[in-house]
Amino acid sequence: MSKVTVREVNGEEMLEALYAMHAYAFRSSPPLADQAEREETLLRRVGATHIAVYDDDEPVACGASRRMTQQMRGALYPAAGFLDVTTHPAARRKGHARLLLHALLRAVHEGGAVCSVLYPFRESFYERLGYVVLPQAKRIQLSPSALQPLLRRALDGQVQMLPIEEGYEAYRAFCEGHRERVHGMALFDRDDRPEVRRGDQWVALATVGNRVEGVMLYELRGNQIARFKLQASRFYYRSAAGRYLLLDWIARHIDQADRAEIVLPPYERPEGWLADLNLQIETAYHISAMVRVLDVARLSGMHTGPGDLKLRINDTICPWNQAAWRLATVDGSLQVTQAETAQGEISIQGLTALVYGVCDAAELEARGWGTLDEDSQATLQSMFPLLCPYLHERF
Repeated sequence: MSKVTVREVNGEEMLEALYAMHAYAFRSSPPLADQAEREETLLRRVGATHIAVYDDDEPVACGASRRMTQQMRGALYPAAGFLDVTTHPAARRKGHARLLLHALLRAVHEGGAVCSVLYPFRESFYERLGYVVLPQAKRIQLSPSALQPLLRRALDGQVQMLPIEEGYEAYRAFCEGHRERVHGMALFDRDDRPEVRRGDQWVALATVGNRVEGVMLYELRGNQIARFKLQASRFYYRSAAGRYLLLDWIARHIDQADRAEIVLPPYERPEGWLADLNLQIETAYHISAMVRVLDVARLSGMHTGPGDLKLRINDTICPWNQAAWRLATVDGSLQVTQAETAQGEISIQGLTALVYGVCDAAELEARGWGTLDEDSQATLQSMFPLLCPYLHERF
């Protein structure tokens, strides 16, 4: 009988374990992606944790985590982003991926992470591990000529266009400030300059006075002059002035691009920005992000509504959460302490859905995530009103 082991891998052992499986799982083949290029990408992940599952001496599954900081209901928490989770085809359907995820969850919890985020290969698999789905970002398409009315207005402020290498610091600083305002937004803690620079993008900085009010990452692509597509992968603003300065910048490409495509957070409502936009709106990506609470005890500090309730949390994957907890709002902030009794029970999926604001407390029983009386449901809804989280990072 073969011996299955799980361990953290580094250096050459990490490269050997991850390269072939990742190249096969996440790239079209044959041939496999260039090994030197892939290994360079892996080695740039300063601070990442890589874990592999071995069957005897052969790596059969692997995955990684990177440290992040995520905003949840007005407070910042250490988080872990899981990526590159894959299993060799010959070893699939044998429980190796689940074993790998258990090891990753334990490792990042020991490292202090309060929550985990990822992009799943199958949502139902990760839901069984405690994850819930976030709303999808949206992609809008329009003609820059629809924005022409903005060119006839004297907008206060200006837009500066820079290569991402030059504008990176301003872009990153804006994103960190934006995270303070956007529920669910998470950024990798380490410098993400290599990932951003690979896109060869322009950064547009919309400023009013000396203050940056909006940022846009974009590129111009196409083979026919005057019929390029302006593709904006990031479009953030802190004020209406920032938004319309960025839209005005797109309008200035009327004679260069006949199409504009903008990725927006799910909470945006671009239909009302201007009349006659004739937008096409679709989901931005084919995979939705998923999230999970890793450490119930360390959720204290987020902004919650009035309420005080004792709940038993069911979490067999992360047994340190499996207990009765008192969730109470004190001076507008959540306080979490252990309790001896409980007024109801919910699964870790149910708690995660409430914390992130993607599920009404009345829905939990229908989802199989809780058993609560009406009073408890009302209390939880008061404490955790619905919100629209947005992750930001793609990986």
